[in-house]
Amino acid sequence: MLRDASRQDLPVAPRLAPAAPRQGPAGHHLKLVQYLPAGGQAHVCAAIWREGEHVHLTSPLLRRRHGVRDPRSYVRQFPEGIGSIDAFEDTMGWLDAACYAASDPREIAAACQQHPEWQLRCIRYDGGDAALLGLAGLIRATENVDPLPAPILRECLLELIRQILRSDPALERAQIETTCQEGDDVAILEVGSERAVLVTLLHDVVSTDAVRQGQLAHQRMTDQFKGWVQCLLVAPNLQIERPMFLTARVAITDMDADHLRAALVQ
Repeated sequence: MLRDASRQDLPVAPRLAPAAPRQGPAGHHLKLVQYLPAGGQAHVCAAIWREGEHVHLTSPLLRRRHGVRDPRSYVRQFPEGIGSIDAFEDTMGWLDAACYAASDPREIAAACQQHPEWQLRCIRYDGGDAALLGLAGLIRATENVDPLPAPILRECLLELIRQILRSDPALERAQIETTCQEGDDVAILEVGSERAVLVTLLHDVVSTDAVRQGQLAHQRMTDQFKGWVQCLLVAPNLQIERPMFLTARVAITDMDADHLRAALVQ
């Protein structure tokens, strides 16, 4: 669920139209919210419902952990890419403020119609096939079942790294020196005056092959790079509790933001 914020923490709420006169329990029904990204297709991004005199909003597509936003749920639901994720976050801020100011989901539906610039539309959840598919798609986006295509994973990993570098004081001087467009390498990071990190994405590697991949990476570091260059292997399919430091120059981790941070700070 979106954060429980105080009124001063919220963006300025949009002006809401008065709710239509209540007609029995209709105002209590669950509504799904669709978002239409620029150049993409509309999909369900959130659900809203009334409880007492408040409208509750939940969306699993902008998960944050220690200040870092994981884009993978968003791109599963909107596979056109992560280029629109910042606009989506702004849109969800507006929707969050609207729900905070409202007392009935129909006010939110009216506000979405009055403010088409946010590209939102409310649809009533009636248990029909279309509504079921919409809700199922939103739930499925949060599940790490079907692997993302390698190009999308590369973009997600780069986005995670950018956020980690911005949010961690220990990495405030680090920067992405270059990004790689081909092969498994994703980027080279300047972490200090005498330390660089080559980030490599291992798209299909499983846990049983992790040590061998680490040995290959260490040999590559020895043969091709100077001594201050380290390698961070990122294997999304790994299930680990912390990054593994296989040698002095090679670490391997999954795409958990905390694990990535720990591997870069080490």
